[in-house]
Amino acid sequence: MAARQPTEEIKTLETPADVARRSDRVQMSIPIEAIGIDYNRGRPFCHRGQTLAVSRHGAAIVLNYALATDQELTIRCVDTKKEAVARVVGIISGAGNDLVYGVAFLNVEANPWGIEFPPLTGAEEGLGRILLACRMCQAHRVFHLNEIELQVFETNQGTQQFCQSCSATTSWKRVENENYPKSSLSPEVKAQESPKSQPHDKRKHRRVGTNIPACIRQSGFMEEAVTCENVSRGGLRLRASKPYKKSSLIEVALPYSAGASGNIFVSARVIHVQDCGRFFELGVAYAGAAGTTSAYSGSSSVRDRKF
Repeated sequence: MAARQPTEEIKTLETPADVARRSDRVQMSIPIEAIGIDYNRGRPFCHRGQTLAVSRHGAAIVLNYALATDQELTIRCVDTKKEAVARVVGIISGAGNDLVYGVAFLNVEANPWGIEFPPLTGAEEGLGRILLACRMCQAHRVFHLNEIELQVFETNQGTQQFCQSCSATTSWKRVENENYPKSSLSPEVKAQESPKSQPHDKRKHRRVGTNIPACIRQSGFMEEAVTCENVSRGGLRLRASKPYKKSSLIEVALPYSAGASGNIFVSARVIHVQDCGRFFELGVAYAGAAGTTSAYSGSSSVRDRKF
C-alpha cells in the first residue's frame, strides 16, 4: 500500500474511555537514527534525530525530514545499538524547524530502548510513575510507586529494589539527561507529616498527605509545575497557581523533576476546583490505564494505531 503524505497534525483529543494506553510513555530524549526510503526520490536515507517520549510500543520522535504516513522506518537507538522496524503513525507537530512524528513498532516484542516497562492494569491506578536507573549496572526500569513508596522516594531521592541484572537488591535513582536542563519550575519540597485518618472519612481510598513536586500538562497551555498535597489510589490533590476547568482532561506527572529525564504523564480529570486566594486546590481523579487523553494520542483517523 502506498504511503500517504500527512495532511494534518495529530491533535490531543478526548478519546473514548475504551481506547487503552498499552504502556507508560516516558518523557526522555534519546539519540536515534532513522533509516528508510525517500518516497519522493526513491532513494535510501539515514538521518539522525531524537525522541521526545518513548513507550514499550513506539515513540514520539523529532526528525527534521519529511516522512509519509504509514511509511516504514528502521529506528536505531544510538545508546543501545538496538533497532526496530516502525511505521509512521502521523505528524504530531510541525511548528518551527522541528518535525515531531509518532511511530509504532511493527514487532510487539521490539524494545530498542532497553527499558523495562511493567504491564498496565487497573491495579496501578493512582500510583506515581517514574523511570529509574540501577546505580550498579545502570539498567533502566519504569517503577509504579504506591503512596508510601512515593514519600520514601522523595525523602531519599531513590529507592531500594531488586535488580534482575545484578541478582540483588540495589539502589535506584532518577535518570539524568543533559537534554533536559535544570529549571526553577519545580516547587520547593518540605517535610510534611501525613494527616491523621478521620474516623468518619467515607472515601473509598485512604489519602496520604504529601508535599511532592508534580506537573500538569493540558493541550493548548504551558506545562505547570505544581505541588501534590495528598495522594490516594483514586487520585490526588494539587496546589496550582491557576484554575482549571472542572471536568477537563489533563495529564499529571508524579513525581516530577524539570531537571531530570524519565517523567511519566498519566491521564486524569479535574473533578474539583477551589479558589484559596493565592492559589487553587484541584481535586484530580486518575483516568487509569484506559486513559482518555495523551499528548501523543491520535485523532479519530489514527486511534487504532496506538504507539
